[in-house]
Formats: sequence, C-alpha cells, structure tokens
Amino acid sequence: MSGMKFRIQCAGCSTTIFVPDRKIRFCPKCQKKRPVKSTDASFRGGPKRAPAPPVGTKNTATAVRQQKQNREPKIFVAKSHELTPEMRTKIEEIYREQFAANQPEWNELVAQISDKVWVNRKIVSTVLHQVVYPKVVVTPEIEAQIIEQYRGYIERGERPQKGRRRTIGKEFGLPFHQVRDIVFAWTQSQYSMSPTPELTREHRFSIEKLYWEELGNQQYNLEELPSIIAEKLGFASAFQIRRWLDSLNDDNAKFLNVPELTAEVKQQIINEYHQYLLSSSPPEKSLHSTIASRVGGATARQVHKTLNEYRREQRAKYLQRNQ
Repeated sequence: MSGMKFRIQCAGCSTTIFVPDRKIRFCPKCQKKRPVKSTDASFRGGPKRAPAPPVGTKNTATAVRQQKQNREPKIFVAKSHELTPEMRTKIEEIYREQFAANQPEWNELVAQISDKVWVNRKIVSTVLHQVVYPKVVVTPEIEAQIIEQYRGYIERGERPQKGRRRTIGKEFGLPFHQVRDIVFAWTQSQYSMSPTPELTREHRFSIEKLYWEELGNQQYNLEELPSIIAEKLGFASAFQIRRWLDSLNDDNAKFLNVPELTAEVKQQIINEYHQYLLSSSPPEKSLHSTIASRVGGATARQVHKTLNEYRREQRAKYLQRNQ
C-alpha cells in the first residue's frame, strides 16, 4: 500500500499528475508559485476581534451587549457659532494660501474651510464675502441712484433676468452683498414710517382683496393703486402695499421646473382663488396648500405657479386698457 499513487488534476494548471496523497491539489510547479503562509503567531487568525465573553457565561448576546455598553462613547463636538478675531484671521489665511489661486464653487469653498476650522458655514461665508468681495466706498449720490433704480423696478414690476440687486451691482461695479445691504437699510426705513411696520396675514389679505376690487373697477392707473389702497385701508403705507403687490406678481422663471397642469385643473384653481377673494378672512393653512387640497391632481407649488401666471396676465391686461 506504501507505493500507491493517486491520479489528480492540478487545480492551478489542470495538468494530470500522480501523487502519493489524495489531499494534494497542486503540481510541484504550481505549488512553488503559491504564497507561503505566515507562521507569525501575531498574524494568525486575521484581524483582532473583541475578547470572548467570560467562560461560563450562559447568555453570549448579553455579554457582548455589556461589552459594547462599557466602551467609551464617541463625543461629537458641534461646529462653533462664535467668530473670534483669531478665527477670522485663520479663515482669511486659509483662503489666501489654499484657495485664492484656484477657487472652487462658492458652496464647496465654504464647506471645505468650515471643516478645516470647524466653524459654522454661515459664519465662514460671511467672512469670505468680506475677503473675496471687499466693500467699495459708496458716495451718498451713488447710494441714492441705487435706491432710485431699485424703487423703479418695484413700481414697474420689472425683474431683470439675473435679479434686481445683481443687475444693479453689475451696473455700479459693486458686490452683491453691498447692494443688498443698501437696499435692505432703505426698505427698513420705509417700513418704519408706516402705521403698521409689520403687516399680519390678515392685513395682506385685505390689501389683496381691495387690489382685485380696484382692478375690476378700472378707475385708476396701475401706478396709483398702492396710494389709493393705502388711503382707503389706513393701516399700511403705499410702499408696503407696493412691495406686497410686487411679491404677488413674481417672476415666472422661478417656476420653470414645476410641472404644467391641464387647462381644466388650472381653471379650477383660478375659481378657488376667486372664492378666496370673496371670503371674509384668509384660510387657516396657506392659500396654496388649501387650494391644492381642494383641487385633485395639483401640488401647492403648482397652485402657486398657476396663480402667479394668472396675476401677471391680469396685471398686463389692466396696463393695456389704461394706457
């Protein structure tokens, strides 16, 4: 029996060979090419595992759970919301040294620096705006021209393709945030002169009702309506009413990604809007959500799009009739 041979096929090269041990799987040539197993005791058994539960433990799952509970919990430190002079300097240095020469997209820039200094993104964005787009000295004359141009956009209902503030900034060679701050300060000063600086939902509803009533009467030019409505209501300034009517006639470009509705569904939405204008108070929920719940097959966003198109269309017709 000592001279018995077994016929096998090599698992490496498929050559048929005769071997004394049937457990052999490779020919001598292929065996030499195979990696040698390490005899290092530290390597045996692969990656280290958690120590086994104590001997005699009946419930292994309970023991493992206990081990997990005994581990030190990971502590998560939230990003800081405090901007110190030292942190401001650090943010500026990181930008100039690592990103100024090859600046990524703004959001990516803010995210990367925020992670490096572990400070809230909004704070990082504010600092970077001041570094990337430093303030330009604006004379009172230039500021007055900026305000006048913005006021004209509101009165005419004009919305440039790149936005009002960005268009003004490009024309005057100013960064967006500086134009934004100038316009914001001016609008706040206008609100402060109103009998009701902050209008409630009921106030805006009353303005909207009277606006549509005046559109139906066709007695005044469109530019006169804010002053007429302000005089009749008494609780709001003409500027507040003009701003609210301006927001009711928003840019249709904001709704390009909103799916279109059928003509039938659009008409149902407009009919619901007319019922809203005849009511004595606004609905408990938002107008768009309320109408969407009553009209099947439409979302609140689609209702908003339909009403915005309808308001702009009626406004354009009123302008044509009163030219």
